[in-house]
Amino acid sequence: MAFPQVGDNLDIFTLCSGLHSGPLADIFLARDLLSGRQVVLKIPGSDILNHPVLLYHYQNEDRISRLLDHPGIIRFIHRQKSRQYIIMEYAEGKDLRTKIGGNRALELDEALQLMHQLAGSISYLHGQGIVHLDLKPENIICGSDAVIKVLDFGLASCRHFPDLSALDLKNPLGTPWYIAPEQLLGERDDPRCDIYAMGMLFYEMLTGRLPWPRSSKLQVARRRLRHDPTPPRYFNNKIPPGIQSIILRAIARHAADRYQNITELQHDLRHWQQLPITETGSNDKRPPLWQRIFPQKAVHLETLPDKRRGSGNTKQIIGALIDAPGSADMLAEIKKQALIKSAEITLVHVIEEESDSHFRRYGIRVEGEKLMARLEQAVQLLRRCSLDPSIRLIRGEVVEVLRELCTDLDAELLVLAPSRKKEGILRNASVRRRLETSNPCPIIVADDDSFAPETELAALLPDRLTAGQVLACDIFLVDLWYEHLHYHTDVIYRRLLHPDQGIHLNETDCLFGRFLSSLTTQPGWQSVTAALTPIHSRFHRIADQMAGLLSQDHNGLLSLYVHEFLPLSCLLKNELAKVSLFLRSHLDSPPPALPFLTNAACPISKPPLASYGPLLRAFNLNRDLCTLIDGPEKQPDEQSVEREKCA
Repeated sequence: MAFPQVGDNLDIFTLCSGLHSGPLADIFLARDLLSGRQVVLKIPGSDILNHPVLLYHYQNEDRISRLLDHPGIIRFIHRQKSRQYIIMEYAEGKDLRTKIGGNRALELDEALQLMHQLAGSISYLHGQGIVHLDLKPENIICGSDAVIKVLDFGLASCRHFPDLSALDLKNPLGTPWYIAPEQLLGERDDPRCDIYAMGMLFYEMLTGRLPWPRSSKLQVARRRLRHDPTPPRYFNNKIPPGIQSIILRAIARHAADRYQNITELQHDLRHWQQLPITETGSNDKRPPLWQRIFPQKAVHLETLPDKRRGSGNTKQIIGALIDAPGSADMLAEIKKQALIKSAEITLVHVIEEESDSHFRRYGIRVEGEKLMARLEQAVQLLRRCSLDPSIRLIRGEVVEVLRELCTDLDAELLVLAPSRKKEGILRNASVRRRLETSNPCPIIVADDDSFAPETELAALLPDRLTAGQVLACDIFLVDLWYEHLHYHTDVIYRRLLHPDQGIHLNETDCLFGRFLSSLTTQPGWQSVTAALTPIHSRFHRIADQMAGLLSQDHNGLLSLYVHEFLPLSCLLKNELAKVSLFLRSHLDSPPPALPFLTNAACPISKPPLASYGPLLRAFNLNRDLCTLIDGPEKQPDEQSVEREKCA
């Protein structure tokens, strides 16, 4: 997959100019062909086998971004994508570094204004269970209207998700001269890490300096574990003592000595003039020489971080990406088992240690680019059924890694792809056989011998189905619901993008229509078709009504979508559940019921915490229609050179 360049079209975006090229991603200004607005695309690098952090950074930000909605945080946009990238609003302005670079300092009033806004944004994040962990001037945009926006959540942690970066990436994460001392020891859960970084930012705003050298060397960064910082008044004695007290408390070496939450910090920022003047606040001297020579008691973690938080009691299924040609069968089995067990999915690729020569690293890079594309296909396939897999790249020997992972996750199941290689004479030559001897959880080897209800069900009678075939029908019914939701939102998007192209909605074009058509004339299926056909026909009548409104009445289209189309989707889910009960009524020993079909709640009426796939697309269609109702952004002729490139 070629890396996009300026001038290319990427899905429904045109890349207009490059904004930044860094070690983790390239950032482009782009034009959204749907809304006509400017957006920013962040496209990660694909050398993920040499540098797994590329994938982890992208995966983390992609997940956390779905939880964010605050004016002080960059707005993320969610669309269907053909490759990995992040879509963000274009926030006009410059990053904070442009204000305080080159040892420049801000006036106190301006610094306080920025800190008040930043504290509001971070308070929102902490309320969502998110710790940013990489607050620095480059990640804060200062708009022309004096409004700031926080960005870059690739290193953040979130209590709702397992912390994969902490599990699989060994080195401390974050910019060394801003992160808290405990981050150097692996702490990634504590909101006080962000309070420390905010104190460092306030320090730099008022002095143009930092108390520690800007060095990426770990031994230099670790000095702050044993040494106290130089007071900011040493560099700028115009800083009021009350402000210095705030800064020094925020950047205290030990987390217990800092503000314990953002609310405490906000209070002192608002009332700094009422704070008592203390010796610490008035001090403008560096720590005495003896303190700089003789280290103090080092910072340490009182408890080990809980790296697997977010999973709770949810069951875990692991899919091993060992053999690419069989991965499609493995993914189908993973999807089936996850729907049956309501389980979280982890897809793991084991990076086996090999030569580190330049030639070999180039070969690994090519393999990584191919793997990146395969992983995206796997993620999109599972998300089409509202399953959101975690991707892990772990170095080591395959069998040892899989055994350890099964133990760490307390996995319910390990699913392997069928091997393209014949079994060797020696039993231990097979990964499967070696795992079967002492694996801590059951193993399933996927196969392609599956029943396809869409094409094969019509030839059978309901009372002749086996338990395995009924289970396959249940999986298909879940697929059908999500696919039909995706089908109609896709049609709306295509018509919005290409209003002049005739897109005809024949009732047999969709999976739902083809399925009903195959059953219509078959004996034994009349009750199923009688229940589903009216719903299907009503979907298409609504679609025809929406088609008539697309180019002239976006308000009417939004109303029809929200008040008729989405409730009809919930009705369809209920009817599909009845079909499942009908099929099971003929069995003496029915297979496990799928929670999706037995749960009366509709995903659309009660959205999950972070949606994905067709659900996420359905929710965001509302926002996109509202954007079209508001109209494209006004673009002043000479306001921004970057905007003119997309005009």
